[in-house]
Amino acid sequence: MSFRPKFALKSYVKTTVACLVLVPVALLSALLALHWLPKVVGPIAAALSVLVALGAAVLVCAGAIVLVRYKRGALGERDLFLELNRSREPAAIKAASPRATRVRRWLARCLLGHDFIVGDFVQIKTWTEIRATLDERGCLEQLPFMPEMVRMCGQRAYVFRCVHRLFDYRKSRRMRHMDGAVLLVGTVCDGSNHGGCEAACHTIWKSAWLQRVERSDDMAGAPVSSARQDPLKDAAVLQFGTQAPRYTCQLTQLHAASQPIGNWSATNFLRPLIAGNVAPAAFVVGWLTYLFDELQQKRQGVGFPAFEAAVHDGGRREETRLKAGDQVVVRSSAEIRATLNDQSLHQGLYFEPDMLKHCGRRYCVQAEVKKLIDIVTGEMRTMKTPAYILRDIHFSGERQLFNAQHEPLFWRGVWLRRDGGQPPASAHEDVTCDPGVPI
Repeated sequence: MSFRPKFALKSYVKTTVACLVLVPVALLSALLALHWLPKVVGPIAAALSVLVALGAAVLVCAGAIVLVRYKRGALGERDLFLELNRSREPAAIKAASPRATRVRRWLARCLLGHDFIVGDFVQIKTWTEIRATLDERGCLEQLPFMPEMVRMCGQRAYVFRCVHRLFDYRKSRRMRHMDGAVLLVGTVCDGSNHGGCEAACHTIWKSAWLQRVERSDDMAGAPVSSARQDPLKDAAVLQFGTQAPRYTCQLTQLHAASQPIGNWSATNFLRPLIAGNVAPAAFVVGWLTYLFDELQQKRQGVGFPAFEAAVHDGGRREETRLKAGDQVVVRSSAEIRATLNDQSLHQGLYFEPDMLKHCGRRYCVQAEVKKLIDIVTGEMRTMKTPAYILRDIHFSGERQLFNAQHEPLFWRGVWLRRDGGQPPASAHEDVTCDPGVPI
């Protein structure tokens, strides 16, 4: 994440133009190599030149994408990746039917450890069936089935994400893979059995706890017939890690429940598309932006996205105290930059670069966050300065090549300003504000 924003556009254009010039130069070199070099060396040199030209052409496309994204951000329009990935939002998933051929489901079984794809309509098995899969600590393959998930037993939901790629915050700080796991639309942990943790994480569901059923929009979320319901027997197994001072939850166990993966492999490349976590057009935009940023890093250019130059108003900006249902506008990146230190922290809370996509846009406050479980120690932490969750605003995963965790982003009040109801000219409405709708 760059702090030299006034040079951002110039840096993007410079890199794109340089790659554009390289394309004809490399092609001309290929022709000259075939004409002037010996028969053995000439074709090899020409082939290498053509590869350079193709690589440069890809980077030209990447630069063009970044320039479009930069312009959209400057105009206050929705980020291109988020716009192209609208079909993967909960409402769109419920409205559309998944395209799942036999080949795609076979690939899913091979690459993901299950044959569920985004948009599948599933039924969560009963507690008795799920209990049979758990060990003495209430885990399946080291992933806990948490008490907060019991209320969903026997109900139906839509597959929201396949958890093939996640970030290990606890130990390695690297990307990892989890076999046979998905997120479901609307299944968010309320922390009621974990000291009132307010992180609002999506619960993770193993494929062994689910079964695919015939899709029916009017049945989503409806409980199954009473014949399928059963009493909560042997529930004591779920109490492991639910008592202070150290809590255990799915987030603290991600490292134990997952496996390391390499950065470059065809398997990792294909998983997001096979799973349906990302729309094809958004997938292309994400990868091209990633490649452009890699080039920028190597040449010490400005990455995307970048902050605007910090704007200091001559005094310390006070935290805006908000409540659920308040309409707010995310401040400009220049205003936010002025509140951060050199590590992009404000009173200990990191400003995630993914949050730059939302600057200047209008949202609704979902909840105030004061209590969080420390992922490393398992201890409950109380924030001295509260953070806020904005409705339907989550980590897109793009920056980590489509991380599937879909966690909510935490905002300080100083990064937001209360909106009176009508967005100002610089603010662009993204989601409606209905405080009565759950996450």
